[in-house]
Amino acid sequence: MSNVSIPRKAWLALVAAGLAMFLVGVDGSIVNVAFPSFRQDFDGVTNAQLSWVLNAYVLVYAALLVVSGRLADRAGRLRVMSFGLAIFVLASVGVAAAPVPFFLVVMRAFQGVGAALITPASMGLVIASWPTERRATAVTLWGACFASANAFGPAIGAGIIELANWRWAFLINLPIGVFAFALSKRVFDETPKDTSAAKPDITGGALLSFATALVVLAIVQGRKWGWLSTGTIISVSVGIILFASFAYRNKRHPEPILPKALVHIQSFRRASVALFVFTLGMYALMLSLVLFLTDAWEYSIGVTGLSTAMGALAVTIGATFAGPLADRYGHRSVAGPGTFICAVGMFWWIIMLSEQANYWSGYLPGLLLSATGMGMTLGVLAAAGVSQVSPEYFSLAGGVTQTARQFGGALGLAVMFAITGEPSNASEAYDLYKWAFGFIMLSSLVACVLVSRVKTSKPTIG
Repeated sequence: MSNVSIPRKAWLALVAAGLAMFLVGVDGSIVNVAFPSFRQDFDGVTNAQLSWVLNAYVLVYAALLVVSGRLADRAGRLRVMSFGLAIFVLASVGVAAAPVPFFLVVMRAFQGVGAALITPASMGLVIASWPTERRATAVTLWGACFASANAFGPAIGAGIIELANWRWAFLINLPIGVFAFALSKRVFDETPKDTSAAKPDITGGALLSFATALVVLAIVQGRKWGWLSTGTIISVSVGIILFASFAYRNKRHPEPILPKALVHIQSFRRASVALFVFTLGMYALMLSLVLFLTDAWEYSIGVTGLSTAMGALAVTIGATFAGPLADRYGHRSVAGPGTFICAVGMFWWIIMLSEQANYWSGYLPGLLLSATGMGMTLGVLAAAGVSQVSPEYFSLAGGVTQTARQFGGALGLAVMFAITGEPSNASEAYDLYKWAFGFIMLSSLVACVLVSRVKTSKPTIG
């Protein structure tokens, strides 16, 4: 392992950026456990209307990640992250105060804007703050903050909802966001604006954002609209046309959204593809591990939150050790076993879970295996994607890898819901979720193969 020392300021930078990502992650998972409370609080609201509480966030977040990354690299990463934190916190207050479902959806969309500004900017700030030889550690721990928040979120949200109500669950963002904002101002130095560069391709950014939004819309609504319905086909078709238009324009603009120097980096491309495939299963896993308990074993929301908390601890432990190991042995030497361990966890669930609850012998071992593998893999693949990227593209590269992650997650959730449908009883839910676990295992194994082709060397500077 590298003997390069890590300055105290670098650790503080990781804490500040990690808090910002914890804020984004915990909010997203709290929404999942708050859905039953939404239905109780808003009389007459339908599941179709409430689905936009999640969809509005996902659409805006995915659509703006790449453009936000480019903006952060050009206009200043601290400036962009601080603006994102302000938007996210204010929108969280709006969510908590929402008088009607429409206002709730609008505020969730603004949360998506804030999250899209925070994510690539915070990643770029962390990478720039750490020694080159230890960046896998930095990015993995940064990603662990997000993954841990996703895993702890159900327990945190369920606890707050049980003690108070769902509105207070979103107000937790206020103190976290304010502290992250204040700490960021103290530990980060603003990156200078690139005044010498040509004007950025605003039209290209708009094309990419709308194309991403339309394709994600088709994925998240496909099950409801029908995969061959007019709405789904039009969304995908127009999205593909806009992607093609963006690609054509990107090749010819003097200051493209995706510079050729970035696209030509093999490790960046391959890590992004591997991350996409892996998150096909991981987003499905994060939701199905909750729904299996509530649907198949009929656990309450509170008991479900407590039952999944050990998974959050396993994610954190896996990520804590993964970064230093990746710095020493290489990214694929850690991410490869991580993806395989996830697959083993799913295989354990398939063969060991019984129709009658067997938490200690059936559920917990599979949860610990899959969560540990997730912690070993997600951050390391993100680190591999930026390992050979020059400093001026840190946030942009982070935005692209996170967009791949969002695409994979959205598609994986769509596949999971297509498999499970809406089970009518606990016995049917048990059988259907076993098939969903098979899908997650398959995506982990394919990702394992793809990780073996991710070759990284010493990062380049300048």
